[in-house]
Amino acid sequence: MSSESPETPRKLLVIDASYTLEMIRERGLEQSVTCRDLDGFFEHVWSVHPFATLLTSPEWAEKYGKPVTHEIAARHTFIEGKVGRFRWLAKLFPVNFLIGQVGLFRRLRKLIEREQISAIRVGDPLYLGLFGWALARTTRIPFLIRVNANNRDVRANTGKPLYPALLRSIRREEKIERFVFPRADMVAAPNQDNVDYAVESGAHADRVTIFRYGNLLADEHLQEPSTRKLDTALFDRFGIEPGKYLLCIGRLIAVKFPDDTVRVLGALVKDGLDLKLVMAGDGPMREELQALADGLGVGDRLIFAGNLDQKTLAQLNPNAAAVVSPLTGRALSEAALGGAPIAAYDLDWQGDLVRTGETGELVPFREVEALAAATGKLVRDRNYAARMGRAVRQRALAILNPAELNEHERQEYTKLLARFAQSGAARP
Repeated sequence: MSSESPETPRKLLVIDASYTLEMIRERGLEQSVTCRDLDGFFEHVWSVHPFATLLTSPEWAEKYGKPVTHEIAARHTFIEGKVGRFRWLAKLFPVNFLIGQVGLFRRLRKLIEREQISAIRVGDPLYLGLFGWALARTTRIPFLIRVNANNRDVRANTGKPLYPALLRSIRREEKIERFVFPRADMVAAPNQDNVDYAVESGAHADRVTIFRYGNLLADEHLQEPSTRKLDTALFDRFGIEPGKYLLCIGRLIAVKFPDDTVRVLGALVKDGLDLKLVMAGDGPMREELQALADGLGVGDRLIFAGNLDQKTLAQLNPNAAAVVSPLTGRALSEAALGGAPIAAYDLDWQGDLVRTGETGELVPFREVEALAAATGKLVRDRNYAARMGRAVRQRALAILNPAELNEHERQEYTKLLARFAQSGAARP
């Protein structure tokens, strides 16, 4: 199964827990999945969310049972695993979860053997990393980790593990990373910061590469901002006016620091600016953020827009007075392509796009006063803001070109498959 020739159809198995299919369809994120075939480089791609029903609504799927398969495009199949195998074992979550995951593992192993899948890619080095490594080891095909964050910095900033319910401790997560990274046949990350974290955690320096976000983005974000017809009904629905709101996009969770954005709003309103704050995204901090805004006297200016589709985001980004980014990933790419003036913390990859006085305002991490001052500068000086918006879009187009990124990924996969075929076996 490990041999690879020009005549052998290339097929990919992706194990990723970023979004369920329900989320993908609600938010218009299909491109983030269908791009995985790299314009036909892979004949077929199976995308797997191992425990999707932990996050899906009751209307979408039965919570317990066997994995469900969805054919979503000509070259794409989506498999959603269940949070547990049996409803009658619901009160014994760890046991039920384990039974469900073992069943999924066996099913995927049979799929790999039947379809002669060429490689496995996982979306993080922790639980998915262990799952994918074991699957690759038993089927003797290449194993790729797609890093989506600097887990080391995330834990340092929150003092908590990324999987508190499953892995329980920072020390355990670090041990898993030190086990998984050296055993990866390739590690890809969206930026150099995340690459450095992977190498420092044990990834082989000669087997890392950068896969940026560009080819994951919906076409709406690539459209020239000036040609995006203004949807006035959308702004009426949120009770905002173009150029008179701040925008923050991301999950409402501690690791994204959305509370700092609320503090920025409070500081600017106190300073006399007439602004609202649109928070696009959802999460467990919603009530806490509302209480914070109320305490700062801006509760009536905080708008929770919830999870939005790509068409809506493509309207909100270019019409914001400023986008405030404590920490965002793909959403920062979308804001930049929307030509939005951006104020951001110098954290993770954000300095790749945002450079003070060149493409926006970049300030030291967690210095809220500096973030407020930078945002205020963009709001007050509209000529400067427009110049930064144009510049950050050009910067984004230069480093996030989808066609160039697809070609780079094809080259990296070609090298991986050729190297693995020559070795004749999976690395230990």
